[in-house]
Amino acid sequence: MTTRKFVDMPENMMIEKPDTPTLGDKGSYIRYMKYYWRDIVFIAIFFVSMWMMQLFNRPIGTVRNISIPFDDMIPLLPWTILVYMSWAPLIILLGVVFFFRDRALMRRYLLAMSVGQLLANLTFPFFQTIVPRPYDLIHNSTDIFSKMLTVVYQVDNHYCGFPSIHVINCTVTMVMIWSFRQASWWMKTLVTLYFGFIAITTVTTKQHVFLDIPGGIFYGLVAIPLSIPLVRFYNRKIVGDAYR
Repeated sequence: MTTRKFVDMPENMMIEKPDTPTLGDKGSYIRYMKYYWRDIVFIAIFFVSMWMMQLFNRPIGTVRNISIPFDDMIPLLPWTILVYMSWAPLIILLGVVFFFRDRALMRRYLLAMSVGQLLANLTFPFFQTIVPRPYDLIHNSTDIFSKMLTVVYQVDNHYCGFPSIHVINCTVTMVMIWSFRQASWWMKTLVTLYFGFIAITTVTTKQHVFLDIPGGIFYGLVAIPLSIPLVRFYNRKIVGDAYR
């Protein structure tokens, strides 16, 4: 027997709080999204904000090259551009899964990444770095992966290296996935390993230099505790008890 949950509204009206959607009832997804529309707006705002770094992805003041000799030892692996580019779609997928299965975790996840990205965007104007790119190797190659990498080089400038936002979000993902109670241990392990691999591809595609990785890890780990007050504020002021 299904227990119906009702919530008191300010107008003293009673509305039904939807259960977790099921595949057998497609209408349950519509009811769920209508009820939790605030979180849908939040998700949309987050993904739009991911592109704010492009405002700083151009020469501003002093531009530094923080590559080290170890960067010369890291091979260019054009095929890893596929893994590198899978970052955003997978974050979107995880955000949607958390929305339907664990909204509290979704809010922690997206707000922690938001804080990490904000810290990075505040860093770029004052500590801007350039990533040396092997244009000669890419332009002389005819394989599909090199062509894809050429397109990425053309549309994504290389003046926002440190810290790597890719690595920031990967770090937050690898931490947060272990709080997802509905995922099995092997799924958590798979997500952790894959996002760790994404972090590595930032240097095998020459989109970043090595020091951008520890920088991204540090910013990601700092962002998680810093986001806690924002999570509490969002739950209390934006969502409220009725829509948690």
